[in-house]
Amino acid sequence: MRVRPRMYVAAAVAALVGLITAVAAGATPAPPAAAAGVCRNVHLPVGLSARAPQNLALFGELCTPASGTPRTIQVLVHGATYSHTYWNFPGFDGRYSYSAAMNRAGYATLALDLLGVGGSSHPASLTVTLDTEAYAIHAAIQAARSGALGTPYARVLLVGHSLGTLTSDVEIATYHDVDGFIATGTSHGPGALGLARILSGTRPALLDPVTRPQVPAGDLGYLTIPGARTAFYAGGDVDPAVRAADEATRSPDPAAYAATLGPYLLATPLLRTNEITVPVLLVDGTGDAVFCAQGQGLSGTDCSSAAALRASEARSYGPAAHLATYVLPRAGHDINLVPNAQLWFTAAAAWCRQVAPA
Repeated sequence: MRVRPRMYVAAAVAALVGLITAVAAGATPAPPAAAAGVCRNVHLPVGLSARAPQNLALFGELCTPASGTPRTIQVLVHGATYSHTYWNFPGFDGRYSYSAAMNRAGYATLALDLLGVGGSSHPASLTVTLDTEAYAIHAAIQAARSGALGTPYARVLLVGHSLGTLTSDVEIATYHDVDGFIATGTSHGPGALGLARILSGTRPALLDPVTRPQVPAGDLGYLTIPGARTAFYAGGDVDPAVRAADEATRSPDPAAYAATLGPYLLATPLLRTNEITVPVLLVDGTGDAVFCAQGQGLSGTDCSSAAALRASEARSYGPAAHLATYVLPRAGHDINLVPNAQLWFTAAAAWCRQVAPA
């Protein structure tokens, strides 16, 4: 892994603040008409831990630019009730595809289904913990670097959303295997009321007609949350058709994974973000009902502006993270699936070019 001199990274992040501010102030850009990229499905061997048999499969959607050979790949980690499609949302002329935006910017992307989700293996629900998922992400990163995806990537950026960000926090602090990190839909001040609004609808996935076919027969430990999108989109704009499509394609999650998250939310130092030694871009929607005070879910994090978000969060990161922040206006928790999502896609691409050129 190539480490840039500290002064260089600090100067680049400082220059980026102005660019991000300009992006936030502009009109919502439409996705370019140019071809986004070429996608294919991959399955990677993985286990429940490094010591366990590597006899499970981790699914990923690998998308590469229509032309050129990138040296940097972004590994994308979805949040709870989602799958890899959060990053490449189908339909709507590609307006809600983070993967397509990054492919246009020259980056390869690998959008994962975590264990127990979508095309990945579905082990017994009680065996899949936060550490298990962190190890699976690490295995995907190692595959990207080794050439197991068809070409070796010299640089890896990790991008997470919500629970995927919290799991990525632990992955980076444990394995120190990436060159940069985009953390979305999270903060160190989760609000109890916002969490309650989401979790109140939790039930076994076998009792939900949408998720029943997605889980092992008889395993009541896989959970679903019908109606969670009410909280996910609160505090921002949303196209009703997108919200309906999103709700209709919800995914289940292993109960043990959700249960092991609890201590991390109650004692956020357990996330060990102060041990992250690569540049970090933290992104939230202003009205996030769980992680921003403006979402009125009792969060202690100020998301009124990028500067306010940085002031709230900087103490949780070390100096090596060179923390940069971005706040998407008129957005709640699900920043990929709102009408102005292209604003944050553009800001993310600008940050990536500074930290790890494609």
